[in-house]
Amino acid sequence: MRIRVAIRRRKDGVSYDQVYHVDADPRATMLDVLINIREDLDGSLSFRYACRMGVCGACAVKINGKPALACTVKLMDLGTTNIYIEPISDKNIIKDLIVDFESR
Repeated sequence: MRIRVAIRRRKDGVSYDQVYHVDADPRATMLDVLINIREDLDGSLSFRYACRMGVCGACAVKINGKPALACTVKLMDLGTTNIYIEPISDKNIIKDLIVDFESR
């Protein structure tokens, strides 16, 4: 399936949205999509992940306005091909989707 992924990025104190068009399996997780974007489309995209099993919380982001773990959200469960990903809002943003978990 073809999806449109808009990602709220931040670099050097400036926030902006960047849009990617990706072909992905509906069973893929949002983490799979982010990895695909970084490996195949934009090597500068920054985000965290570790366990890939929904345990550690490293991949926490907001997906279409709702806090979620990117490794647990499947494309087919979103019900849309237009996806907006942004960092968790109550944390200081370091770069792109990477936040300072120690802040606040």
